[in-house]
Amino acid sequence: MDTIFSIYNKLIIKEVTYEMGDNFVTASCELEGGDKPKVTKIRMTHTDLNRIIAKIAALGYEFRIENVNHFKFNDGTQIVDYKFENVFGESIVLENFHFQQNIKQIRA
Repeated sequence: MDTIFSIYNKLIIKEVTYEMGDNFVTASCELEGGDKPKVTKIRMTHTDLNRIIAKIAALGYEFRIENVNHFKFNDGTQIVDYKFENVFGESIVLENFHFQQNIKQIRA
């Protein structure tokens, strides 16, 4: 599959949040490329999130599931939220990661 876009050289994901059953994940990120880093939120697919996690695991980091927060509400809604620093033990910089699916939203 062809790359959709690339506006950065390095991607640092700080935190991920999504509702169970939703098609998209909201990620708080820092994009490095150009003159200064850009702090933003990206709505990406679970597929791209899984690709990011797999790439980090391939670098030798272990995903610690016990550090993932699950919030359950009375109406049955479940929210999953975790900081990458907590689940991998440190902040991770991904170089040359290209999203394969359309980004739903990107904002500063």
